Amino acid sequence: MKENIQMTRSIYYLIVGLCATIIMSNSIETIIKVKDSGLFDLWLSNPNLNVDKIGQTKEQLYSIYLSMCLSVFVIRIITPIALAINSYFSFIKLRVNKLFVSIWVVLLIGLFAFTSLGETYYSIFFILSGVCYVSLVFVLLYLGSEISKQKNKNINKRT
Repeated sequence: MKENIQMTRSIYYLIVGLCATIIMSNSIETIIKVKDSGLFDLWLSNPNLNVDKIGQTKEQLYSIYLSMCLSVFVIRIITPIALAINSYFSFIKLRVNKLFVSIWVVLLIGLFAFTSLGETYYSIFFILSGVCYVSLVFVLLYLGSEISKQKNKNINKRT
């Protein structure tokens, strides 16, 4: 009846490495967004922004732009950070089960959907993080299959 297994070292390092790559690519992309004045001017030229109705100076608008970029950055990296920390504790002390796999797969798919909503699809950082999200989902699904194999072994030992 025991469905918990010990996470292997290779799966743990793969999960943490992919999470670190996602965090790194989002960090570099955010640095580029906040340091490039051309991207800020492009943001200002957005017709949905209605700069005329806001009535603020360019410095105040840059502050809003900066806060927006950093808020999106925090939202994008909180899930990979939480997955890496949870994987660490699962590797060191706890064991993993199907619930661990299911929750993180759903969270990663949702975060990837959120990330891809307003993103420039030709960005190398978006492509890199997208590959890492898909890889993380496959790694977690592989971990789920390992849990099922262990469960079947335990059932066969009892019979």
